[in-house]
Amino acid sequence: MNKRLRLIGLSLILLSLNSVTGAATGTDEERWRGEIGAAIAATQRGDTATAINWYRAAAKKAEAFPIADLRLATTLYGLARAHRAQYSYTQAEAYFQRSLALFEAAGEPGRERMVKVLSDLGELSRVQGRYTDAEMYYKREIALIEITAGPDHPTVAHALSNDLASVYRLQWRRDEVESVYKRALAILENAVPSTDSRLGLALIDLAEWYQSQRRYAEAEPFYRRGIPILQNWFPPAHARVLLGIQDWGLVTQMQGRYRDAEAVYKMMLSIIEKKYGAQHPNVGIALNNLVGLYEIQGRQADADVLRKRMLEVSNIPFRSKPRTPYQGR
Repeated sequence: MNKRLRLIGLSLILLSLNSVTGAATGTDEERWRGEIGAAIAATQRGDTATAINWYRAAAKKAEAFPIADLRLATTLYGLARAHRAQYSYTQAEAYFQRSLALFEAAGEPGRERMVKVLSDLGELSRVQGRYTDAEMYYKREIALIEITAGPDHPTVAHALSNDLASVYRLQWRRDEVESVYKRALAILENAVPSTDSRLGLALIDLAEWYQSQRRYAEAEPFYRRGIPILQNWFPPAHARVLLGIQDWGLVTQMQGRYRDAEAVYKMMLSIIEKKYGAQHPNVGIALNNLVGLYEIQGRQADADVLRKRMLEVSNIPFRSKPRTPYQGR
């Protein structure tokens, strides 16, 4: 579980700490808060075994609280995430299911949190290869967002491209993947500014999908639109941007548009040199793209000059004849 997703889950628990109501005594309330706080602290330092113990203690307290205040549901949700972090998927799913049922029973106050639990259940099913279950949970998640926020809300686009598309891709359901990515992009094109990072990422999603299908002419315009947006949001020479630029050059090269591909690869080289300096090993990666491009054009003299520099700055072994960017992909 990456840091961003872990923090999203913790934010749901912290939200509940600040919004619970009910008739619990001050002592019970204070103890529950203390145990939840200890569980969150243990989670943040990566001590999930301790977190589980604290969540279990908090759950015992929360069993006595009114269900409507969502403290038990929130505690079980935290317990589920802790078990998932330990790859205890059976226990995690059981706690997610109990949490989901309690959030659902609470009606409207629990709907926003149901969305996150459904996403977590979808992910849990997906990593276990239970794709039918994952699709079901993701579709429930999207339907609930559409009810609460509207069908054209950016959150719908996020759930489509990050959740539903992921399970379709694993099953190689090409038509559904393309349809989901296109719908997500259409939502964002109408709902967010043209410079929004979410739009940039949606454009790259579709570009990468077309590239994986060897539909290079269709992929290239989406890279051309998406990369400048990401450059405004990510730090200079960020790996996500550099990979996108390299792929942009590749799909252009694969169409035989060598002059355009050369310009893109040189852009990548310039960005790396500006950020790290002309002698940084990463420069060798950008030079390798150009060496491969020059060789397939028969520009051997140009390729030899760049290969010499590439070998001087790179700290990784290259073959005597560098691999061109499209080989082995």
